[in-house]
Amino acid sequence: MRNVAWLLLALMTSGVLSAGETVSLENKSLCARWDSQAGTLVSLKDVASGREWLGPADKMPLYGIVLADQATAIASADAKETDVRREGGEVIVECRHDKPLDLTVTCRFRLEEESGQMLGRIGIRSPVPCRIAEVHFPRVTLGLPFSASGEDDCLLWPECDGTVLLNPSENRADRQFRYPGTASLQMAAAFDKTAGLSLTARDHLAHTKMFCTRRKGEAVELSITHVLPQTPLTEWELGYDVALAGLRPSSGLDRITWEAAADVYRKWAIEQSWCRQTMAERVGGGDIPKWLTEPTLLLTFSLRGTLEDGTVGNRLPMLVDQVERWSKVVGAPVTCLIISWEKLDTWATPDYFPPYGGESEFLAATRKLHQGGHHTMVFLSGLKWTLQKNMQAADRPPVQIDQRAEFDRRGRAWAVSDAEGKAEISGKADAGVGEAATICPSTELAREILVGTSRRCRELGIDLVQVDQIVGGGMALCYHPEHKHPPGGGTWCSEALYRLFSEIRKEGKASDPNFAFAIEEPGEFYLPVLDTYHARDLHQGRWPRSGAGVLGVPLFTHVYHDFLSGYGSEGCYVSERSSRLAVYQIGMNLVCGKIPAVALWGRWCDPEKLDPIQLRLLRAHMELWRGPAGEFLNFGQRVASADLDVPPMEMTFTEKDGKTRRTLTFPSVLHTAWKLPDGRKGTVFACVGGEPVEFKFGGEQIRLEPGEAAFRTAR
Repeated sequence: MRNVAWLLLALMTSGVLSAGETVSLENKSLCARWDSQAGTLVSLKDVASGREWLGPADKMPLYGIVLADQATAIASADAKETDVRREGGEVIVECRHDKPLDLTVTCRFRLEEESGQMLGRIGIRSPVPCRIAEVHFPRVTLGLPFSASGEDDCLLWPECDGTVLLNPSENRADRQFRYPGTASLQMAAAFDKTAGLSLTARDHLAHTKMFCTRRKGEAVELSITHVLPQTPLTEWELGYDVALAGLRPSSGLDRITWEAAADVYRKWAIEQSWCRQTMAERVGGGDIPKWLTEPTLLLTFSLRGTLEDGTVGNRLPMLVDQVERWSKVVGAPVTCLIISWEKLDTWATPDYFPPYGGESEFLAATRKLHQGGHHTMVFLSGLKWTLQKNMQAADRPPVQIDQRAEFDRRGRAWAVSDAEGKAEISGKADAGVGEAATICPSTELAREILVGTSRRCRELGIDLVQVDQIVGGGMALCYHPEHKHPPGGGTWCSEALYRLFSEIRKEGKASDPNFAFAIEEPGEFYLPVLDTYHARDLHQGRWPRSGAGVLGVPLFTHVYHDFLSGYGSEGCYVSERSSRLAVYQIGMNLVCGKIPAVALWGRWCDPEKLDPIQLRLLRAHMELWRGPAGEFLNFGQRVASADLDVPPMEMTFTEKDGKTRRTLTFPSVLHTAWKLPDGRKGTVFACVGGEPVEFKFGGEQIRLEPGEAAFRTAR
């Protein structure tokens, strides 16, 4: 092989490479070959397994470039001239275009010796200033199926907590995830049991980008779209590497799973600035309040909702009693997520105060909760500005809101807008959160809304403020010509939000060291300014884990749990009736290391009448947390572990539309393995099936009743 490489180098330097010949890079993991004339990637082989990832006819462009004033992307296949050469340890593909501009595009690829990954960068030169909107690089097209019938084929997406698409030959693979935003980290992967390929970006500054998968005939494309600020320039270069890696099974496993890609990414991720301290170090130093790591139940309780007699009305007077009763039933203090606390209606913003039920009454309730050892929490509706809302439902009072005149007076000039300064409006008055605009995070009005509202919440006795509806710390792009940021992408949006989140948290902790801050869904870039995050590891079959063939996996937990742990969502709908779904959700919160949750919203539910199996698992979560499992659940690193030999069970989940149903198969005993820095390992088990289950683990025969949990340690 060494002789062949030298021969290729000699041929290239002598200028005699002809059509059909290739230039290659190879290491212990991957072998990549480019056509010497066209510059297209013609082979991408997994060395260990011999898997050829590219289909026989897949000679797709290396890149696509979208100019701000053009609708069609400029692809490498459109180049007038292409030069492929090897310089030192790099393969360089240089393309010269003549339409619509005289662009020179240079792609560089090299091997990273220590990781075995192939790294790439792209640069663009133009003789005249041009505005670049997007750069699609790299574009890697994989033949389908990856192997055999395709039943074992999977795509790993960075979607919020993490998702896997099963069998992309059969299920829709056309998805894109913005980072920061619904992409909580910078990676995607393709794999089956014997081979895998990951695509990552090594960007520590949180430039706007999208991770994309797209079905193309009998193939699927993996790509990254880098979204640029649309300022005129003559030279641009990607300021960070993109990386392709061949995957090997995680330690202790004999096949490739999604954790293999997560393990590769983690090695880079934990060296970044957002991982400068572990969760244990932050709690020990007082940066994260200790109460978040002590047993607590997160109870979602709406102030507007159903009363005990079945009527609908103000539930603030019963808030303290409900919290005390739930606390007694589960045997732990409660962190009460107070929903529908806003003056006008749930999710109606920015006119929040006085809170629903009256300011003095609200403050009296939070004081009583604190006296009982409990904590309080509210959601802020991000930077949304409610324009119109006209809704009515069985479990809440009707509402009619019209804030268009006030928005025109105070908000329109500072809203997320198009290039002409026209505000972007979303939603409908009679659905969801209503018709709304969004305030640009770079503006002083954004600071007034988020920091000012958080300050007022603290004054009313709120311990934990969550900025909701800015999922993963990502927002729609703003192009307003008069805002203090470049139009389009780049780093300005993530930097603006980071400053706002940091100010909320700094100001809050200055007045109360036990103050905490969270956002909806995780985002790696914001880890240092979060105390916890809104996790949805417990969900399947609905947003953000929707669609045929989509399976939720704890990807973010696997990469980052020992740097920040989350809470178990406002969607764990326990009830007085038997519910396999509720038991599954409680079990997932336990094995994924999340603060346990109970979601009532506006429903009436007597805690003393809670279904016995659901209650058993909630209590088991608290007991394990108090015991030796506590440090693993709070501070442990999630590690891959072999499947348990337990009976499978089918569960049907309903999408958010209330109609579409998805049936998925899970083990009747959920489990997760954890590792501490001192080498100790522990495994948590939760029986979520309807019958007792016996299984072997570490030479021990374990029997669990429905709703029962267990914990085992090992070196």
